[in-house]
Amino acid sequence: MVRGETVASYLWRLAVLNGMGFEELARHIGAPRTIGVADPGTEEVRLGPVARQRLAEASGRSLTQLTQALVSLEDGRITARARRQVQVEPWPEDWLPVQACALCAAGHSEQPVWRVPGGQWAVCLRHRRWTAMARGQFQVGLERLPEVVEAHVRRVRLERRTGLYARALMADAQQVAVYWWQCRQMAWRGVWRARQEVLGVDRSALWAVPLVVYPEAVIVAEAMAVRERQRAVGRSFAGGPAGWSTGRWVEWVGGRLGMRAEMADGGHRGLEAWLVAHRNTVPVAERLARREARAVPRSAPLALMEPHRVVPVHGPLEEASCLPWRLGSPMTGMPWRPAG
Repeated sequence: MVRGETVASYLWRLAVLNGMGFEELARHIGAPRTIGVADPGTEEVRLGPVARQRLAEASGRSLTQLTQALVSLEDGRITARARRQVQVEPWPEDWLPVQACALCAAGHSEQPVWRVPGGQWAVCLRHRRWTAMARGQFQVGLERLPEVVEAHVRRVRLERRTGLYARALMADAQQVAVYWWQCRQMAWRGVWRARQEVLGVDRSALWAVPLVVYPEAVIVAEAMAVRERQRAVGRSFAGGPAGWSTGRWVEWVGGRLGMRAEMADGGHRGLEAWLVAHRNTVPVAERLARREARAVPRSAPLALMEPHRVVPVHGPLEEASCLPWRLGSPMTGMPWRPAG
């Protein structure tokens, strides 16, 4: 089984491996006779409890194994009493599934394997490949961009340590990088231009932007996590009072990126917008009472904080961000739209 695979994709593979059509297998687990053919690249199949149990029996897997691998299996709202235990639903236009790494899927099926959209792209560490949204079906080898693979390893480590909050921080960091990219700040003449040349694309290839800015976005996310662990106990960066350390933190991030001059020349604005949304709201009296409190240990997950009380697990990464601008949209006149 392929972890994260959509139910529609798994049903297609299971049907083919058993010499069946999709509709025949769907009817076998409880679908009506009129069910149509699901397109795993644009549609998902929702199963009720009865259909899930029948699928477990048909596949020779336990329901627990299916649930662990097919992460969207229990997302539907079909009850055990519902007459239609199998329903086909289209994915939202900006939530299209991501095609799994073709090299990973080669031993499972001759057909593409589609994964539940945790974002509009994914990185395969095993085969060093970047895969993008279903509509483009991009499969990009990263042999000439090892820093992207290294960045993804660091991101996985950040998510393991920080928990769900890491998704919000990664989303915010990507949006800050998008701000820099669209305003032609920071690395646009250096490493980003070099990565575009490796990929053979120019600035009009918006699909490539998350890939081009990825290593720097991960560095920013790591820096944001340091800041947020301080904020979680009412402290500012380096333990200073509220409002004192903003410039110092921004300068520190510029140093980690190796772009202090670019940060001072205007790159600081993207980070300052994030700082406004993540300002320290702990009252002064409580902060003073916690003077000796230490930051949350790096090995402990961070609790969700404003403005990220709700963090969507699926869908485009930018939807988990509290920053209002979007890739390809004008950077001025954007309404502020807090996350959650």
